[in-house]
Amino acid sequence: MKTEKLLIVLKFAIVWFGFAYLSGICEHFNELPRSVHQSAQCDRASLAQNYYYGGFKFLYPEVNENRCIDGIVSCELPLTAFLAASLYKIFGYDEMWFRLLSFCFFSFGMFSLFLLLKTRLNEIAALLLILILQSSPILMFYAANFLPDISALGLGLIALFLFYRLFLPHAYLPNLNSIGLKFLFVFALSFSIATKTTNIILWLSMSGLILFSYFKGFKINIYQRSSAISSLLLTLIIPLSWQLWSKHLGQTHNFQYFMMRIPWSESWLSYKTSWLIYLANWPQQTFSEPLIFILFGLLFLPLFLKKYISNETWFLALFNLIGSLAFLFVMIEQFKYHDYYIICLFPAFILNWLAISEAISKIPSKLWWTKVVLFLSLVWAFQFQSNGGIINLRERYTPGNYWEQSHVNAQQYDTLRQMLLQKGIDRNACVLAGYDASPNNILYLLHLRGHRYSKEHGIERMDYILNGAHPQYLISNDSAIEQLAKKYVKMNQILEYNQLRVYNLIYSNQIDSAK
Repeated sequence: MKTEKLLIVLKFAIVWFGFAYLSGICEHFNELPRSVHQSAQCDRASLAQNYYYGGFKFLYPEVNENRCIDGIVSCELPLTAFLAASLYKIFGYDEMWFRLLSFCFFSFGMFSLFLLLKTRLNEIAALLLILILQSSPILMFYAANFLPDISALGLGLIALFLFYRLFLPHAYLPNLNSIGLKFLFVFALSFSIATKTTNIILWLSMSGLILFSYFKGFKINIYQRSSAISSLLLTLIIPLSWQLWSKHLGQTHNFQYFMMRIPWSESWLSYKTSWLIYLANWPQQTFSEPLIFILFGLLFLPLFLKKYISNETWFLALFNLIGSLAFLFVMIEQFKYHDYYIICLFPAFILNWLAISEAISKIPSKLWWTKVVLFLSLVWAFQFQSNGGIINLRERYTPGNYWEQSHVNAQQYDTLRQMLLQKGIDRNACVLAGYDASPNNILYLLHLRGHRYSKEHGIERMDYILNGAHPQYLISNDSAIEQLAKKYVKMNQILEYNQLRVYNLIYSNQIDSAK
C-alpha cells in the first residue's frame, strides 16, 4: 500500500513539476515583482520584507509607505508573507523563496484535487484536467507569485479533498475518521478563508450541503454530521479573530490597504460599463477562447445530469456556482481591473468537473466510444489551452508587450538599491519617492521606508510630507516634483543612475543649527 501511494505521488510530481519547468513557470522564480499588477505584488511582498527587517511581529503587518511614522496596516491574514520572511531569514533575502512558497501551497492543493478526480476518472484523464486548469493564463502567471490568492486556493483545494474523504459517502474510497485529518481540514479551510475572504464561498457551500441534509427529500447523506458541523464552526475562529484584529489595526493605524470592500456602482450605467470592461479583458485570461465558452457552458450541464451524479456532489457544485456568480455580480467593480480576483472562484469549475466526471463514470460499457471521444476532447483541450497559457506567460514577462504592464523597471531599482547601500542609505533612513503612482513599488524595490508623491497628489501633500515626516532623501525621475520640493527644502544631489536622481534634503532648522 505504501509503495502504491509513493508511486501516485511520484507520477504526479513528475508530470506537475515537469510541466511547470517546460512551460516556463520555474524560469521566473527569481524575478522581482513585475508585469501585470506589479503594485499589488509589491504591496504583498512588502509585508514579508517588513517582517524580515522588523522583527517578525506577526500581529503587526507593515508596508513600506508611511513607515517613517507608522506602516502598520489592516489586511487579510499575511500567512504566506510571514512564512516567506522566515525563509528569507534562514536562506537569505531572495524573492525566489516567496514565489516558491506560493507555488508549493498551490501544488499541494492541485495534488489533493488530483487525488479527488482520480476516484472518478483514470489517472491520465485526471492529470489532463489538472494541467488544463494549470494552463489557465491567470494561474500560469500567479502560480508562483506574491499575491495570497494562489496560496488560499491551494489550501481550499486541500480542504475540499478532506471534506470528501471525511464527511461525504461515495463508492470509490472508504471514508476516514482521523483526528489528524480533521485537524488538517480545519487548518486548511480556516487559513484559506483568513488569507482570502472570498474562500468563504467554499465554507458556505459545505455548510449549505450539511443544512440541506436535514431535509430527507434531498437525500443528502453526511457521515459524522455532528463532527462535520463542529469542524466547520472551528474553521471560523481564525478568520473571525483576524478580521476583528485587522479592524482594530485599521482604526488605530491604517485602513487603506488590502481589506476587501464592496464597491457599489454609482449608477446602472456604471455597473453595465464595469461588466463590459471585464468581459473585454479577463474571461479569455481565465481560459483561452473558445475553451472559455465551452467551460462556461459546462457549468450548467450538471443541472441536466442530476440522476447520474450523487446528490452530495450535485448540490455542492450548485451551491458553489451560485455563491461564485453572486460574488462576481456584487464585486464586478473590482473584477473589471483585477484579473486575480477570479482565482478563488476556480472551485466553481472544479466542482463542476467533478460532477460531470461522476456522470461520465456511469456511461455503460456498450457506449465505450463516447468515453474515447471525451478523452480525445481532453487531449485537444490540454494542447490548445497549454499553448495559450505558455504564450501568455511569456508575454507577461516580455518588455514592451501589452501584458507586461510594469509600472517601474524592477531590475533598475534593484541596481540603485546597491548603490544606495554603498552611500550608507539603508532602511533606517526615511525617503520620499517621486514620481511613484503606486504606494509601495519604488520603496519596496529599494528596501526603504517613507512616502511617495505622484502627479495625482496636490501641493498640500508635498507640504504634509516634508513638513510633517521630514524625510531625509528624495529619490526621483521627475524634474517637476524636484522643483516643487525645492520650494520647501534645500536639496543636495548625491547620486544619479539612469535618470534616477537621489537628493539629500536639508531643512531650514538644520541650516540655522549649522550657523
